[in-house]
Amino acid sequence: MVGVENFPYPTILKPLLGDMMIDLGGTVAMKTTQPNWETFRLSDGTYTGSIICYESVYGEFVTGYVKNGAGFLTIITNDAWWGDTQGHKQHLSYAKLQAIETRRAVARSANTGISALINPRGDIKEELGYKVQGSILGTVALNREKTFYVEHGDYLARIAQFLTAIIFLFAIMRHKRNAKR
Repeated sequence: MVGVENFPYPTILKPLLGDMMIDLGGTVAMKTTQPNWETFRLSDGTYTGSIICYESVYGEFVTGYVKNGAGFLTIITNDAWWGDTQGHKQHLSYAKLQAIETRRAVARSANTGISALINPRGDIKEELGYKVQGSILGTVALNREKTFYVEHGDYLARIAQFLTAIIFLFAIMRHKRNAKR
């Protein structure tokens, strides 16, 4: 995660920001990252994608695990950062969204947050509430099919960004033409 685990453009930003990121709980170093999303093979031959904390909010990042064979997803997270705010609930909502987008069950383990088993439709099947200690025993559905979203990603957002840029450029050109009159 940028700013927390990876400091972008360190030769440029480090002299400008100093140790500000450390003061905010982050780093001024570059942690190593993998070039691809490796899945974990379980003893029964099933593969899972292990997503760590805030990575779960990036849909196209999550699809990398599915493309590499994950039959279900696991999310481990430290939701203590959010305190007693809506943040931990929103973070859980992203896990539900990932289940829907990828049609994969999600097993989510959160210290201080909400741990849950989520089915591929995004429904919470089992849950441990906020600040509740314990464990969940349940089954997760496996899926090998790839959804349209897994195959194509955020194409609608890209199209919308492109159209927005075109409309913005036309608006600027029209404004300049009208200003000359």
